[in-house]
Formats: sequence, structure tokens, C-alpha cells
Amino acid sequence: MTTDPYAHPEDLGTPTGSTTAGGARAESDTQSLSLSPDGPLMLHDVHLLDTLAHFNRENIPERKPHAKGSGAFGTFTVTHDITRFTKASVFRPGSQVRTLARFSTVAGELGSADTWRDVRGFSVRFYTDEGNWDLVGNNTPVFFLRDPMKFPHFIRSQKRLADSALRDGTMQWDFWTNSPSRRTRSPTSWVTAACRARGAT
Repeated sequence: MTTDPYAHPEDLGTPTGSTTAGGARAESDTQSLSLSPDGPLMLHDVHLLDTLAHFNRENIPERKPHAKGSGAFGTFTVTHDITRFTKASVFRPGSQVRTLARFSTVAGELGSADTWRDVRGFSVRFYTDEGNWDLVGNNTPVFFLRDPMKFPHFIRSQKRLADSALRDGTMQWDFWTNSPSRRTRSPTSWVTAACRARGAT
């Protein structure tokens, strides 16, 4: 398992109480199996792959991240020669391909206000002769989760509860406080640190 220098002691080796899709005890719900502390993740981490596959196949549109958004089709035209950087045919001089650009909120669901303070996402799909190429991103300077095992838990903590249709501040608080290694990457932590550095309270 990953040895995160910021890891909470409970993240390391404590039984999770949860199981894999096959019914075996899950070694960790907080850390993925990796080659070294900063190394690549291991493809034989079945629990990580099952967790992400299950999350990707949840079919409740309002509970998916980036569910609310809008987009437009257009044409991408290459006007300068950049072939020294890439061999992709989409970037040959004069190349034209159909594209789809989409902008979205992350936590917003059907009926949510566009003015909410929320992370914004974007995606561009290029329909090339070599297949579809998707470019995606968020307007966060540094993504605040390092381990993909935490992503489904984070998204669920931001969504409304199924039984009351209300957001739950306790659920969000529990995610951050039970994930100390993630707090150092949290935008809230950056704002707090910046205010303290400037003498603001």
C-alpha cells in the first residue's frame, strides 16, 4: 500500500470493516496499492479497480459529478506547425476536426443555481481519424486528492442525501477530518493559510 507521509494512523493497517465486490475483507478504503510512496499505482489492486468501476457505472444522473453543464459543437483547425511536439494526426498543419466543448459545475445537480460557489469543469472532445480524444480539467490549481481511491468518497460527500434531498455538512466535514493527508491539499486550507499569513482572521 501507499505510504503517504501525511497519512492518518487509522489509514494504515486498521481493518476497514468493508469488503470487496467478491466479499473478501478490503485491506483499505483510503489508500491504493502502489509500487512506492510516490510510485505508480498497481493494476492488480482489485479493490481500487472495483471501487472506481462501481462509481463510474452509478446511473443516477443527479449524483454524478459534472452532471449539470452545457456545451457546443465546433471545428478545431490547426493554423501552425507543431509536429515537432506530437505525431497525432489531429495536430498536422491545416488539419480540421469536429469538436465538442462542454463546461460544467462539479457538485451541481439538476435545478442547482449556476451562481453557486463550486469547482468548474471543462472538457473538449476531438473527433479524429485516429479515434476520439478527450481533454478534461477543473479550475483548481492543484487537485486536492492524490489517491484515486478517495475520489468516489469525496464526490458522495458533496452530493445531496437520497432520503432528504439535502446536503449534509457533517458528511463533508467527516470526509475532510478523516482524511488528514487530503486537508493539506484542500482549497479551504489554502485560503485559511493565506489569511493567516496576511494577518487576517
